[in-house]
Amino acid sequence: MSKLINIRLLRVPGLIMAAVIMFLVSAVTGLNAQDQDGTTLQTVFRQANQAYSQGEYESALKGYRDLLKRSGPSAGLNYNAGCAALKAGELGYAVVYFNRAARLAPRDPDIRENLEFVRALTRPEELEESTGNVVFSYVSRLVFSLSTYEVGLLQLGFLLIFTLGAVLLSCGVSGRFRRGALIITSAGLLLLLINSAMLGAQIYRFSQVREAVVIRDNSEALSGPGEDNTRVLVIPEGTVVRVRESRGDWALVSLPSGRSGWLKTSLVEEI
Repeated sequence: MSKLINIRLLRVPGLIMAAVIMFLVSAVTGLNAQDQDGTTLQTVFRQANQAYSQGEYESALKGYRDLLKRSGPSAGLNYNAGCAALKAGELGYAVVYFNRAARLAPRDPDIRENLEFVRALTRPEELEESTGNVVFSYVSRLVFSLSTYEVGLLQLGFLLIFTLGAVLLSCGVSGRFRRGALIITSAGLLLLLINSAMLGAQIYRFSQVREAVVIRDNSEALSGPGEDNTRVLVIPEGTVVRVRESRGDWALVSLPSGRSGWLKTSLVEEI
């Protein structure tokens, strides 16, 4: 990719929903829908957007981070934070926020385009992973093209289909109705099993596999958890690594190529 892609701010409907929820809670508890400093979510969001439009990217990033802490995970806010971090020259944090956004909205075209852009910036040839199994790579992309929330909704839907067929069969229907009930039950069971495998893969990846991003340029990975160990790797800012083990202020990380080393935890940010 030879030039920077156009970066735009997304609308954040989740922020509006968060504000509505806060308003409803305040109506019950008698509190105002604002934090102790008197700043509402809408105000912070508006100020962050204004700072971004005026080129004050560090200030905008601070605002989006504040919103993420107050309102919780949001694909739109993570996307905005990624844009602001990229503009502010914080490449590592841009990779973090775009990856977080992609986990929540994996098919969003803007998120995917910006994520691919920062990946291209942070993928040195010497750290490239091998092509591997093409079929496995395709299946992996298919499985993670849906968010965990979407896969969970599908699981509920397929369970309802299976339950409907099973109930019809238990009612003793006959003839065409019985054949239809058998088809519904079988289809529901098959879809339920396939989707269960997808859900299991997502839960395993996002809860058991710890992925992090190097947030400082030319971070030195050592042979052990301590300053007195020898340098084994120099990892560029924005590189996605897998955290294998943690010991105090140190983390054992590995690259897709299989090479590994110990980094200070202050040099990485988990996705």
